[in-house]
Amino acid sequence: MPLQVLIIGGGVAGLRIGTLLSENNISFKIVESRERLGGRVLTKHDNTEDYFDLGPTWYWPDTEKHIESLLNTYNLSTIEQYNEGDSLLELSQNQLPKRIAASNVNNRSKRIVGGVNALVTALNNHISDDHIILNHKVESIYQENQSSYSVVTLNQYSQTHETFHADIVVLTVPPRLVLNSIDFRPPLPEPLQMDLLNKPTWMGAQAKIVVTYQYPFWRDENLSGNVVSWAGPLREIYDATTSSGKAALFGFFSLPPAERNSKSEVSIKEEVIQQLTKLFGSQAQAYEQILYKDWSQDGHTVTEGDKLNIESFPSYGPPPKYFSNMLFAGTEYDAVHGGHIEGALSSANQISQEIRNIVSSSSK
Repeated sequence: MPLQVLIIGGGVAGLRIGTLLSENNISFKIVESRERLGGRVLTKHDNTEDYFDLGPTWYWPDTEKHIESLLNTYNLSTIEQYNEGDSLLELSQNQLPKRIAASNVNNRSKRIVGGVNALVTALNNHISDDHIILNHKVESIYQENQSSYSVVTLNQYSQTHETFHADIVVLTVPPRLVLNSIDFRPPLPEPLQMDLLNKPTWMGAQAKIVVTYQYPFWRDENLSGNVVSWAGPLREIYDATTSSGKAALFGFFSLPPAERNSKSEVSIKEEVIQQLTKLFGSQAQAYEQILYKDWSQDGHTVTEGDKLNIESFPSYGPPPKYFSNMLFAGTEYDAVHGGHIEGALSSANQISQEIRNIVSSSSK
């Protein structure tokens, strides 16, 4: 018997749809190509039990109500982003950084205690294990008729194929990855293909680094940890100290993917420590651990076209609708909060309602 719904992708959007379908007794499975859930959510622990996000980090409670409501529902604690003290502006390698009295950088943003993976875990806990299939990469989707699909996956452990049959298919992976990694039969309509191509993967060209310390020494100098730099290798730096007091700085890179890829990870980390030392003094050399993730090298996330830095904010939103039972959900499909966790949740809520409407009308 075919599933009612097959969800492709086990990130925040896919998991949220899964929880909502579970509440409505709609049969579904989630297939995920990675060996873990979360998609672009990646929370790493250092040598202790402290957590650091190498994927999405913040949310804004004043304007992002879906995630705020969900965190309250799951009783997940939050911490306000530290902003007390001056920021630093680094204009060139030949100039000393300038102190700026700017306390409203990332104003009112919050982080989740335990990292964003705490939200992923909470969502997963509301879905039965037998609904989730990891390490299965979707290779092709065949439209059998107007109301059903066959989805062929590759088990990346056994290298064997498995086919799933479903009335509704929901694609929650990044748009360009949908277009570049899945063979559709018949092919997707050209306007839909162009729409997916023109939705770059959010932060697909980025890498993120976290450097941990014994204590947040920069605060002793009345510095917030906020930095904007044109001298690199990091373009933006922020305080990532945890709720337990574990000190850390994290940053986004100005180095483009090709340049990062031409360097060793060791040399990249050395350059980062040199920059932090110039900005915050010799204490920056006494780090405890460095955590690093280059998303542009993650084949589960990006295509070659995503390895170019986005020059302006993309035009995100729902794709043109050609199929009533092939749906798209994820942060790039949300017109208001595209690029944020909120966008993934908002899109998931909307698509879940569409699924309920389809199931309801087909049962009449």
